Amino acid sequence: MSAPGQPAARRFWIYPAVLAGVWLAWVVAMAMADAWGLFLTRWPMALTMVFGSFVAGSTPAGGGAVAYPVFTKLLSIPTKDAALFGLMIQAVGMNMAAIFILTRGIRVNFRVIRWTLLGAIPGVMLGLAFIELPRNVPKLAFSSLLLVFAITLYRSHWKRRHRPEAEVVAWTRRDAIRFVVVGVVGGLVASQLGAGADMLCFVLMTLGYGLDERVAVPTSVVTMGVISLVAFMFRLLLPEPIGVVWEYWAVAAPVVAVGAPFGAWVASKAKGGAILVFVFCLVTVEVVTTAILVPVDGPRALMLIGVLVVSVVWFRRLRALRSRHLSDGA
Repeated sequence: MSAPGQPAARRFWIYPAVLAGVWLAWVVAMAMADAWGLFLTRWPMALTMVFGSFVAGSTPAGGGAVAYPVFTKLLSIPTKDAALFGLMIQAVGMNMAAIFILTRGIRVNFRVIRWTLLGAIPGVMLGLAFIELPRNVPKLAFSSLLLVFAITLYRSHWKRRHRPEAEVVAWTRRDAIRFVVVGVVGGLVASQLGAGADMLCFVLMTLGYGLDERVAVPTSVVTMGVISLVAFMFRLLLPEPIGVVWEYWAVAAPVVAVGAPFGAWVASKAKGGAILVFVFCLVTVEVVTTAILVPVDGPRALMLIGVLVVSVVWFRRLRALRSRHLSDGA
């Protein structure tokens, strides 16, 4: 018979074992390809993901929230390559964070994960296969998404009116449909921006259902990890070559395998306010630089107005949904 605590102790070693396997496979692949010279020219990508992987593991913003603006604005990398890199690198970082979360007993909502993935997986595949946004639209869309996300964080943390919930109360088929729909939309967004499904899922969990951020954040991390991995595998099946993004990924992959789980560990220990202040600073820099650097013509201005209107309407509906769940759970 196993002594008390032995199963937990065995789970503890799963992440270090997987990490050792990832690093070993990476070293062997780099040596066989004689690719060590990539660090001479691609080191900015690895440095970016030191910070990006921490964000991926500690917040529902995903590693793409750092990689996408740095790649497109500072490094002048095409938006399509930046979005693809976001999905590819999160397939490593956020799944390593997910392994850490699940083996350390950090609580997640598996029902939310399951129904969100049911919509997000076909959504991200459809987006990768059939959608390509016009020039500059992805940058504006990404900044708009982050701004909506920051407002959600503010409302869910500092302006909450009710005690946060540990679980979705009175779950019904309609609740499942809501997460499927958000998953579809989030998957389409992630296919173009490299992130988004995790943010939208977090918005629904916290504003619509009042879930505690300590549950919502790791839930969104695990969800985006699965979405990114599926997107990466599906992208390999498409005829268009991945090209130079492989080089970006090769130098950053070992970094995120450590950085994202470290972010998840910090988030599990730190007070929520400290992490949120960091996210607000990140969003502020992203939105301000987009406003300065990206020209906005008539059609793009209409798109921004449309995003604002949709966000306001959605927030109002989420508040109503939260009120109904409070009354149902009373």
